[in-house]
Amino acid sequence: MPQPTIPPRIQRLALVNVCLGQFMSAVDSRSVNVALPTLSVHFSASMAVVQWIPLAYQLTIVGLVLSMARLGDMVGRKQIYTLGFVLLGFGALFCGFSAELWQIIFFRVIEAVGGALVLANGRTIASALYAEEGRGRALGMMSMSFHLGYIVGPSVGGFLVDTVGWRWIFFMNLPVAAAAGYMAWKILPETVTEKRDYSIDPIGMMTLLVTVVALIIGLQATARSGLGPLPVAAFFASALSFALLLHFERREPVPLLEFSLFKVRLLTAGILTHFFVTLSHASTFFLLPFYLQGILNYSPTQVGVTIIFFSLVIVILAPIGGWLGDQLGSRMLCTAGSALTVLSMFGFAQLDAGAGSMAVMVPLMTLGLGWALYQAPNLSGMFNAAGPRYLGAVSGLSLTAANIGNAMGVAIGSVLFLRWLNYYGIAGSAVPPYPQWMENSAVFINAFQNSWLVIAALAAVAILTSAMRGADKRGKGVNREME
Repeated sequence: MPQPTIPPRIQRLALVNVCLGQFMSAVDSRSVNVALPTLSVHFSASMAVVQWIPLAYQLTIVGLVLSMARLGDMVGRKQIYTLGFVLLGFGALFCGFSAELWQIIFFRVIEAVGGALVLANGRTIASALYAEEGRGRALGMMSMSFHLGYIVGPSVGGFLVDTVGWRWIFFMNLPVAAAAGYMAWKILPETVTEKRDYSIDPIGMMTLLVTVVALIIGLQATARSGLGPLPVAAFFASALSFALLLHFERREPVPLLEFSLFKVRLLTAGILTHFFVTLSHASTFFLLPFYLQGILNYSPTQVGVTIIFFSLVIVILAPIGGWLGDQLGSRMLCTAGSALTVLSMFGFAQLDAGAGSMAVMVPLMTLGLGWALYQAPNLSGMFNAAGPRYLGAVSGLSLTAANIGNAMGVAIGSVLFLRWLNYYGIAGSAVPPYPQWMENSAVFINAFQNSWLVIAALAAVAILTSAMRGADKRGKGVNREME
């Protein structure tokens, strides 16, 4: 059944609402990252423990986002998307009232369920509404909104931590969730025109989640004590779960992971590139607040104001990147964006105890330029390659790759930093709180610099995968590739 004609006014309002969902997701993510050093001191918790605050969110989304995209295709995206805002608000409220660190982690899982509903269906709604023309521009607007949230999250979050306390980084999400949920229910059109008869594949969902969680646990154990029996067991469990995932998905009539999509070279290359780019971003934004507060003695407000320069570039240039993607295709822009990501990692690797504000801002702005050129063209190219029937599946795959990359990035950032500290003589269990790092600054600076050099090498893989994607293919998508 073709997509019904939607009045331009409703189309624009729907895009505003989807952009609001992207904005809220970014505010929540970046404000929490800025507060991690403060939370580590408040709860007397190590870096290896506080990393579970962002990890709980990311891992929950990894486990749910594919199924929630499918659920939207089954029962209608509008109601599933609206419910997401309700759960986001509920989780944020109780995170703010939490008295123990484990409670924050638990309610971050509730937030993440809502986030999975919003993220899995929001981009699909926008892509369906702009299927005929302007998809690249719409995705660029969504990217701009997301990074407006990246500006508001660190700056306002850092200010709140310094003035009224860390709890308000969660409370500030409530009015946005309420407004976005009400607006979604009132104005969003239903974009599912052909409801497909399939299940949400709980076996696929669980084996995917166990694969990633076991891998993260193995990385965490490696960060604390090196490669011993526990990490080896965790890595084995991850590999076994992945093998089971492949086994069950091949037997599932309508699998959670549609392997036919991976026959499209551009789509496969786009997903791999997305994974490595988001991994490098997540590692950087996990490590950077600790560097700024522990080495440069920045306050949370200063950390937030510094980080927003990454997003300022994106807010200005993301719509241009989307427009260029519509005109030029994705390969050249995504490859250039990946190369700028690597260049920015080398910039971070030069930071030391005497780094001025410009030394921090330049690699941040380079990273932002890379993302502005990369993100919207990559998404638009994947959607065009797969075709309209697979919008939900592609959105889910893209979000899963991004969130696995985000979770892996946080874990790898922690592993690299703590293992480099161990190499220089500081065991993971003996790492002092960040206010004491300047007493032995050379060790911590070397650990940061070497970590970013390794992250640069991982980001370089994205250059190769993007360059191998081939020319954009529009129109018939998966069916043409399989003929």
